[in-house]
Amino acid sequence: MLMKAIIVEDEPRVRKGLSEMVDWEGIGFELAGTAANGKEGLELFDRTSPDLVICDIRMPVMDGLAMAEAVLERRPDVRIVILSGYDEFEYAQRCLYLGVKSFLLKPVGKEQLEEELLKLRAKWLKEREEHYVAAAFMDKFRTQLPLLRAAFLEDWLNGPDRTDRGLLQENIEFLDIPFHLDGRTSVAVFELDAEEGKYSPNDIRLLQFGMHNIAEELLEGRGIVYARGNGQTVALYQTERHEGAEPFMTWVERAKHEIARYLKATVTVGIGAADAEAVEAPRQFKAALHALRLKWTVGPGVILHEGLVLPRSDRGIYLNETDRELVVHCVETGDRKQLEELLLRYFNSAPASGLPRGNLREIAFQFAGLYAALVQRLGKRLDETLSDEEMMRFREPERFRGAEDMRIWWTARFEALCSDFEGFRTDQKAKLVRSIEAFVEERIMDNISREEAARHVHINVSYLSRIFKEATGESFSEYVLRKKIEKAIHLLKDDDAMVYEVADRLGYHDPSYFARIFKKYTGKTPSDFQK
Repeated sequence: MLMKAIIVEDEPRVRKGLSEMVDWEGIGFELAGTAANGKEGLELFDRTSPDLVICDIRMPVMDGLAMAEAVLERRPDVRIVILSGYDEFEYAQRCLYLGVKSFLLKPVGKEQLEEELLKLRAKWLKEREEHYVAAAFMDKFRTQLPLLRAAFLEDWLNGPDRTDRGLLQENIEFLDIPFHLDGRTSVAVFELDAEEGKYSPNDIRLLQFGMHNIAEELLEGRGIVYARGNGQTVALYQTERHEGAEPFMTWVERAKHEIARYLKATVTVGIGAADAEAVEAPRQFKAALHALRLKWTVGPGVILHEGLVLPRSDRGIYLNETDRELVVHCVETGDRKQLEELLLRYFNSAPASGLPRGNLREIAFQFAGLYAALVQRLGKRLDETLSDEEMMRFREPERFRGAEDMRIWWTARFEALCSDFEGFRTDQKAKLVRSIEAFVEERIMDNISREEAARHVHINVSYLSRIFKEATGESFSEYVLRKKIEKAIHLLKDDDAMVYEVADRLGYHDPSYFARIFKKYTGKTPSDFQK
């Protein structure tokens, strides 16, 4: 790569000598032209845009100092080599003040000029390389910026309700996120209502992409929109303190309408408490997600908010949060008796004629949402736990003959889940026990403790002792001792090892103590197993 240069010198002989003194192209330069004074030199600079200017200090019309100042105003990165005499020290000082660092004393020799040119070109190439690397990094950073922003926002919103404000501001500025911590903030989560089987996975992704773009365009700079990995679009809408929640609600309605109009698909929106402090966005986000779960109960294509989660008791009979947790507890622990009592209480909350149809429908949808959540916790789909006929009742409470019919049906469904969870717990315990046994096998030569094994499988010591005894019929310490004795017998018989060697390899540093334990367990001494 050639470095472009110009020469500005008022003496024709010196100007000609400089231009012919070196093989410019041979040492990596392109001599773009010469000029006789600073004014001509500046015009030449504007025409050729060189990387290097070699100019005399004293010249008519415009001296080198004035020209250097004008050049550096145009392009501060240009290198300037000043040609000066011994009596021009004051000029040289002023050049240093401008940022010029290269000086050549007249008369200039070929070796001196070449050495200075090569040194300048080496620095120029290094800086260009650093510039290209930095530019490539910035290009890549800008390309990845939407993903980095989304990752940061997802991490922040899913994290603690309160985050250090200074650190938060630092990340927002670094990622150039259009979000102001001093503004009021409202959070909305948009979810596409894609009917199962109607769209292919690629179609759904395109619709979700369209939903995100429409919401972002309609936001018009009042906050930020980002896409979650599950296809949801999250909007952090910001307002001034005096505006209140009305602009946000108007925007949500408009965005929901426009998305449905353009995509020909309905959208459900969950929102948190509107118009809160910006640092409270994580709490609002979690509330919006919580409200969005009501889609199972209320239905798709609506705006859901916290006020719908626990409705007032005068609007009917509702499954309160305490009883929801109790149902989950009963199913997970297999407490069928308490489960039956709870369902009996809900479905007998009306005269003998049964619950009003409106209340019956509401109760059914609430238990349906709870049932779906428990099925999901098992890692299953609804169609894996319900037959086609059961699925129709699940979705259409009108098929039930009354409260008693519904109670019996839902009791049976939840009791079936109890059995599923029993199998799930058994499988999980079996996996844990297998992991513990593998850990013992791997560490059989060490002094293995229950605490180490519990840490390895991420459970507490008492739970480890209980499930291990239930699964194997022996305590953890008995199991470890048995495996050590089996290993010792193998070493004694097959490896022809000495007793003290076997004891030491298995973590028993006292051979006598090892021999006593061995005999107590097998009824024989270690020597009896040696060849």
